[in-house]
Amino acid sequence: MSLRILEIGVYGHNGEVNSVKLNASGLSIITGASKTGKSSLIDIIEYCFGREQCHVSDGVIRQHVAWYGILLDRGDSRIFLARRNPKPPKTRDPDVYYAVGADLAMPERVDWNPNIGVADIEAILTSSVGISENVTTVPDGQTRNPIAANIRHALMFCIQDQDEIDSRKILFHRQSEPFLPQTIKDVLPYFLGAIDEDLLRRKVQLDLERKELRKLLKLASEREQLASLSSARTEDMFREAQSVGLLPPGQPPAQDVALGGLRAINPVVQEVPVPPDSTEPIAVLRRERTGLRRELSVLKERLRQIRQVEDVAGGFAQEAGEQKARLASLGLVTKGDVEACALCGSTDVHVPSAAEMHRTLSGIEDQLSQVRREMPRLQEAQGDLVEQQNGIEDALKRNQEQIDTLAKQDDAFRSERDSQLRLARTMGRIAYFLETLPPPPAVAASTEELDAARKRVEALEKLVDPESTEQRLTSILNLIGDYMTRDSEKLDLEHSGSRLRLDIKQLAVVADTLDGPVPLFRMGSGENWVGYHVLAHLALHRWFRQKDRPVPGFIFFDQPSQAHYPAEQDRDGDVSELPDADREAVFKLFKLMFDVAIELAPNFQIIVTDHADLRDVWFADAVVARWRGQGLVPQRWIDARS
Repeated sequence: MSLRILEIGVYGHNGEVNSVKLNASGLSIITGASKTGKSSLIDIIEYCFGREQCHVSDGVIRQHVAWYGILLDRGDSRIFLARRNPKPPKTRDPDVYYAVGADLAMPERVDWNPNIGVADIEAILTSSVGISENVTTVPDGQTRNPIAANIRHALMFCIQDQDEIDSRKILFHRQSEPFLPQTIKDVLPYFLGAIDEDLLRRKVQLDLERKELRKLLKLASEREQLASLSSARTEDMFREAQSVGLLPPGQPPAQDVALGGLRAINPVVQEVPVPPDSTEPIAVLRRERTGLRRELSVLKERLRQIRQVEDVAGGFAQEAGEQKARLASLGLVTKGDVEACALCGSTDVHVPSAAEMHRTLSGIEDQLSQVRREMPRLQEAQGDLVEQQNGIEDALKRNQEQIDTLAKQDDAFRSERDSQLRLARTMGRIAYFLETLPPPPAVAASTEELDAARKRVEALEKLVDPESTEQRLTSILNLIGDYMTRDSEKLDLEHSGSRLRLDIKQLAVVADTLDGPVPLFRMGSGENWVGYHVLAHLALHRWFRQKDRPVPGFIFFDQPSQAHYPAEQDRDGDVSELPDADREAVFKLFKLMFDVAIELAPNFQIIVTDHADLRDVWFADAVVARWRGQGLVPQRWIDARS
């Protein structure tokens, strides 16, 4: 189904419309000066076709236009789509109006209310152009997600703006945007017909059959894994039950017997009797022990002091005895001359008298007598303290024995309690194991079912073999290359006469020369870049129309003559002053577009915006608007708001 553009218009804030009507088929040319809105027609088309953002440049159009509108012909009916112009600096607006009818015309005024959303545009136009349910094929080993081709993807093969048509680096519309080169590579085989609807249906059936095969294989694998896992877990549970005495020792039996043994275990675990709390008696004994140690410390200190006194007294008695012995030896001295030395008889120095010595000796004897009287009492006190010390030490020993006895009772209880806890935990694990033991699959895939499923998948895989798709794509691209090669003879391009082809992997035109392949990005001259862009898109649309592919039936070229007739040389579109070679090149380029448009009529149109305005009759007949001194936005709209 061919989708073509009949009219493109803008609606002012006063509600009026200004539009340009296009030829329903053949060539439509809008010629005019710069800054008249020619290039903005592409942005308006994309915006009305459902592009999220409005890319019309800020300026006169954005300031003085309220709505953009487009009238489409889909063969059996017409579609009118209008979108509100977002107020700068906004770039999007959700308001959309949609109408459909057999004889629909572009409304002369804004007399509608929005009735659909932006997302609805894509669905409507995707269906209108004939794009059926589809999904791109992602080769094995690649991680990107498959996508469904839609009208936005188809539009990438229908537009060449002035920055794209003379580029040697990109061939298709929006190819320079992130991720879109891969998208173009993915969807182009579908639009070319290398992946047709029958193939897509078989792919869907193959996906279903693969899903069923995976299901059967999963059931078989689960049954096998379940049997292995269940056997291992049963053996583990059986051995654990043996370790706590729930089952007799020995080698675990077969799984069924082992499960029977586990199920037969008495689930009741005897409670361990709780003994009286031994914590308090132990605490009392420890407090008693602390008191005994304190008493023992006091006794030892007193005993130390008594022994110290005894040692001092003994030392004193010994020293006093020695002094007494020395003085006693003086008993030989007479009591006569007491003024002379008893030893030498000298009277020169004072010496103690005999009376004094006798008095000292008497004092020492008194002290010795007193020490001898106290010694027995010290020894008696020391004996009492030693006896008390022995008693306290015996009490400490008995105290420790009592503490040890109570502690052993606690240890026995804890050991029994820990044993019972291990038993209870094992019982719980066994119960949980038996409760969660999965039953075998109710339905298991038989060998015959698996074989049949495998054969169905293998048969469908042969029908959707990627190599077959690749062969069809190669065949189509060869034919498109033939179209480009044939048409290139009508243009004076470098490598004319060489075989041309469209390389979908590089997204480039390639000329096969005697010196090897030359891709577009290695070709020189803006004339060549524009020429090969035009050749490639004309060849693609010749194939699209011949095979009735679901791509809109138009191609829009913006400024194709720029390599020969740039804007700064524009003289009311007159190319007569150009050098002969440039003038001839412009003529041949437009004549080729005119001839192809006539060849593919009535379901195809070529739209061109350019400065050039040739004087040939066929060119003049194709001109639908001359914007010199006027443009897309009428001057009266501008004056009314100034």
